Amino acid sequence: MTKQVTIWGAGIAGLIAANVFPQAQVFEKSAAPTSGGNHKALLRFRSAAVGEACGIEFRRVRVHKGIWHRGAYVLPDILAANQYSLKVLGRLADRSIWSLDPVDRFIAPESFFEQLLDRVEGRVHWGQDVASDTDPRQGPVISTIPMPALYEILFGPGPLCNDPGQSHAPSSAFNKPKFERSAITVARWRVPGADVYQTAYVPDPETSCYRVSMTGDILIAEYMGQAEQFAQFDPAAPFGVWPAQLEPLGEVKQSFGKIAPINDAWRKQFIFHASHVEGVFSLGRFGTWRNILLDDVLHDCAVIKRMMAADAYGRSQEMWKP
Repeated sequence: MTKQVTIWGAGIAGLIAANVFPQAQVFEKSAAPTSGGNHKALLRFRSAAVGEACGIEFRRVRVHKGIWHRGAYVLPDILAANQYSLKVLGRLADRSIWSLDPVDRFIAPESFFEQLLDRVEGRVHWGQDVASDTDPRQGPVISTIPMPALYEILFGPGPLCNDPGQSHAPSSAFNKPKFERSAITVARWRVPGADVYQTAYVPDPETSCYRVSMTGDILIAEYMGQAEQFAQFDPAAPFGVWPAQLEPLGEVKQSFGKIAPINDAWRKQFIFHASHVEGVFSLGRFGTWRNILLDDVLHDCAVIKRMMAADAYGRSQEMWKP
């Protein structure tokens, strides 16, 4: 008899997985959100596949992009790219600011999180600490919780380690790396009558805002750390909108807004160990600790399904595919 799948984490990745695994029970440490929780960031998809899998209609749009620097639009250059990278990563690396060509994207509805929740009604258990309330030996687990939290669960004291002789005393290969992350704040406003899809990157080091976007009639500003007042940076200016036209929709802070890469060989080995030894399959941006899009979550759900059905050799083949 097939054992029941358990999902750890009721963020968007966990709820997508719950739609793909229709019998799975979902455990979430935090309390039930009142109106979408912290899920207010920009949601654009490369295709409609996620929406189709979850029974939610997406809208295909053309997105236009630009670079807003000190009160004017500029062309991409090395200085702007480096300033943007330093702002969002704290180091120099190539980012999407170099590519300003219009792109077709699929937009989730504003109520995407709430619709995902409605489709898994009765299967989400809020206020449940997975470190003490569930056990992967009862069946396979899909973990969307941050990788450092999963590491502590598997290698710290507790009932979740299948082989206490090994799991409680990890070898040098499992010396935990430094997981670095930066908090962001997402502020939103409604612009009555607007219906455009646009993004402006903000490399200016004098403001913590790094990106502003129009999604239909919603203006979204994303800041490293705390949001700023209009006196410091006007998020409406890149779109030719007056601040008086904006209807505030609030702001939320996301503690895992930006994550820094870790050693990729260690990351893959940890995921391999978690799935093969512990029966815990990592999923999502924080679960696999890599910067991916939500489109990739749906693909990875299919990979996990195959791994759950495969023997040890089959799992190895799936894990090490490029």
